[in-house]
Amino acid sequence: MNAVTTSPAPDVDVVLPCLNEAGALPWVLARVPAGWRALVVDNGSTDGSADLARSLGATVVTEPRRGFGAACHAGLTAATADVVCFCDCDASLDPSLLTPFVDEVRAGTSDLVLGRRRPQTGGAWPVHARAGNLALARMLRRRTGLRLHDLGPL
Repeated sequence: MNAVTTSPAPDVDVVLPCLNEAGALPWVLARVPAGWRALVVDNGSTDGSADLARSLGATVVTEPRRGFGAACHAGLTAATADVVCFCDCDASLDPSLLTPFVDEVRAGTSDLVLGRRRPQTGGAWPVHARAGNLALARMLRRRTGLRLHDLGPL
């Protein structure tokens, strides 16, 4: 397992919104690059996720307001690093995939990097979530001129 740092000024903070992810946490936290700080944002878990995350070296932030957005905001507020990343905590995404994103930001070629999901099966992504994501991406494209297609969790 990679060492998850708890130093007060890490180089990169990884915000991991978490709701009952005890089964996924060991794998997810082991994939956080060495030297980066894992901020597990517990969003009301009842399966011991917060205690497990702490025991695995993560910094735990508690966010009682339910919802992915609330958890992401709480993690961003708690972050202290120059670079902040977000990744789902359910083991559907590998936090080590964030390394090239961080490299682009550090190199000054990007201020913001988003991963784009591409569902492989029809039921992989609920229709309402797909439609909402499409609408938000389209709205942001119009406002910013950026080529956004997905507001994914990486």
